[in-house]
Amino acid sequence: MIYCLHRTPWQLCYGVEGTFPPGSPRLVRRPFNHYDPDYTNWYLVPSPELPFFKFGKYHFAWDEKVRKEIRAGFLLTKGLDPMLKAAYPSRRGKRLLMDDTWAWPDFMAGVRSGAFEQAVRTVSACSGEPVLLEFSGGYIDDPGLFEPDQDYRKKDDYFLQFDPAADTVRVLRARRDAMCLRFLNQVRDFAALQKAFETLDKEAFLWCDVFAGVAFAIDQDSERVPCAGAADDNTLREAVLTPFANWVH
Repeated sequence: MIYCLHRTPWQLCYGVEGTFPPGSPRLVRRPFNHYDPDYTNWYLVPSPELPFFKFGKYHFAWDEKVRKEIRAGFLLTKGLDPMLKAAYPSRRGKRLLMDDTWAWPDFMAGVRSGAFEQAVRTVSACSGEPVLLEFSGGYIDDPGLFEPDQDYRKKDDYFLQFDPAADTVRVLRARRDAMCLRFLNQVRDFAALQKAFETLDKEAFLWCDVFAGVAFAIDQDSERVPCAGAADDNTLREAVLTPFANWVH
């Protein structure tokens, strides 16, 4: 595993943001937890609009209990099917229903064309690391009562990995509290992954976050700056973030 030059997601977020060339589309820094910005996960979002879950975005995250590595990559959300509009006409419910302004439909077009597979392979080739694919989702019974930032519903968390050496995509581990993402158990390669995305896309009531990226170890030796095998901010952006840029909107 290669090292990251930063110790927290917010440091990495700020560092990478500064490497985007002049004239690049505007990106807005957003913390997941405004009350604990130093230790929470961070996003670079292509719009100041709130809420920002409908946008594809760059994501910097870690396990807040362990804090041994930082994951950097691309994150987007699959919202609820627009056909639910008649059933849930409230203002709060409507904002959870996907339309053409969401990144998800364009992303699914990329899944079907093979562009997403190519992006994952490019990230792996440029970084020299396996690519992590994380799915976190659950059913929404009442969109009028659901708050993504205060999510206490039952959900599944699946952690998959693309291994370039074996040319496989497989499940590393999973937490199955809702049994709503069990179709991911069948994934062994990109063809099966595409079928899993199609199944996910058809689930009208299923809200799901999808992440693709690379894990970087946090260097614990403060005397090594930079440490051997570290990825600088510009290299990280080009190798891990840029391949997903088409869906950051």
